[in-house]
This record gives sequence, structure tokens and C-alpha cells, in this order.
Amino acid sequence: MATVMRSKRLGLRCGLGEAGLTLIELLTVVIIIGLLAAVALPRFTGAREKAHRSQMLTSLRTLVSAQEAYFEEFFAYASDVSALEFNETPEVNVQILETAGNGWSAKTTHNNTSIECGVYIGPVTPPAGITFDGEGIVTCNG
Repeated sequence: MATVMRSKRLGLRCGLGEAGLTLIELLTVVIIIGLLAAVALPRFTGAREKAHRSQMLTSLRTLVSAQEAYFEEFFAYASDVSALEFNETPEVNVQILETAGNGWSAKTTHNNTSIECGVYIGPVTPPAGITFDGEGIVTCNG
């Protein structure tokens, strides 16, 4: 008997013949869940963009190391990624744009974002659309 009284005091409905949630209570729960989702979605999208950017930056830094190793062996920079010992990250596209004497430039794109990252070393044209702070600094446009 004490259990039944406690349940009714807390607003719980668990007896036979009593209704579950009312329509107003159900709508209130749905609205609260919707508001929580609306707050969480931009944070999730931002985290995903950061992850894509990180993948592109890592690919370019690895490319820099691979290019320098190639230069040590052949005294020239590779004009194609396939000539390097370079493991590409899935969904990240790496392009070597220009090689000239003692320099090269490259950029990366990701299949799931519009952000582009690039790097240039030596007397070459930096990748277009990206503002660089200097030679050899891996930079993104977004």
C-alpha cells in the first residue's frame, strides 16, 4: 500500500486502467529533444570539419617528408605522388601542382568538405586560393 501511495505522489502512472503519457507530455518531450539536437548539431559539424582539416594537414606534412626523402635520393622533387613512398589518407586527395628545380607546391582536398590546404617550398607558385604565411608552412583556406 505504501508503494502505491509513493508512486502516485511522484506522478508515476503504473496501475491498470490508467493512461501512460498525455499528448501534451509527449509533445513536451519531443520539443525538448528537438532543442537539444539543434544545440548539438553545429558542434558536431564543427568537430567534423576540424577532423577533415586535420587529415589534410597530416597528409601534406607526410608529403613534405616523402618529397625530402625523394630529393635526397634523386636530387630532384617528384612531380607525381605515385613516385613517392606515400600512403594516402582515404577521402583526402593530394596533388603536386608544380615542381621546379629546388621547389615544389601541392594542395589537398577532402571529399566531404570545401576546405583546401596547401604548401609550397622553394621558387614556385603557391597554390591558388590559400593565403600563406610563408614558405614551407602548411596552411588551409577555411
